Amino acid sequence: MREQLWILPSGDPNLSLRATVFRPDDGAGFTGPRPLVVINHGTDEATRLAVAMPIYYWMSRWFVDRGYVVVLPQRRGHGATGGALVESIGTCDRPDHFASGNVAADDIEAVVEYLTKEPFVASKGAVVVGVSTGGWASLALAGRNLPQVEAVVNFAGGRGGHAYGRANAVCGVEELLSAAQSYAHHSHVPTIWFYSENDSYFGPRLAKSLAQVWGNAGGQVEEHILPPYGRDGHTIADDRRGWDIWGARLASFLGRVQQGSGDTLHMAAQPGSAKTEKSKASGAASATQAAMIETSATNATTK
Repeated sequence: MREQLWILPSGDPNLSLRATVFRPDDGAGFTGPRPLVVINHGTDEATRLAVAMPIYYWMSRWFVDRGYVVVLPQRRGHGATGGALVESIGTCDRPDHFASGNVAADDIEAVVEYLTKEPFVASKGAVVVGVSTGGWASLALAGRNLPQVEAVVNFAGGRGGHAYGRANAVCGVEELLSAAQSYAHHSHVPTIWFYSENDSYFGPRLAKSLAQVWGNAGGQVEEHILPPYGRDGHTIADDRRGWDIWGARLASFLGRVQQGSGDTLHMAAQPGSAKTEKSKASGAASATQAAMIETSATNATTK
């Protein structure tokens, strides 16, 4: 995994981000600059300043095995980066999910701009991945259509989950839907979304509504509602067993994005254990909108 610790620019020129970087082995049969993946963490208000550097080992490993350079920035207001939680704007009664997502996306954009200028990183073909509030920030970034970014991956993305400490309660649902519509109205980046049936932060009903709004606003979205996972499906991205559920779908999506991009940059060869899965579309897709997909894994396992 070749783990490294980096200091990277943030959306504020006066503050820096701490980040974990994983780099594939140079002897893995891939020459030249490698494509970049930026994995963006979620937020827990109670523990945000004490949280360790983000790793997401199994998700990072999935991408490193496929020839990507992986960076996991710790956004402003979290852990070793520290400082105020600038991406949390408003209150639960009056949230500003649109502005909150954009502030977090400022950090992601700064990381993409910096690392894609490094000689060992390709200037195009980057993938931005986010989990929970990091997923929401990644969707905000999708509305910016950065030339370096070819796809966005959203794992259980949203803001305002567990409102007032209650499972399945969300601060400002209508504001969340409105913000998603605004991001999607400007977005031309293909996106794939993964949510679980038993996600206690952003459940399947809200996930489907968000995807519907995104698609109706002109954004490209492929959504997968996965079967119940462990005690809370919000953790679907955290371990190796989750990889077995979303891995083949993600590989298929990225392959299709690359084939349609006309770019000469491709992922390294898929590991022998990877399988390509054909998804069943639910409803017809327009020329500018990918199919919104609801699917369940027959080999789902739980923690």
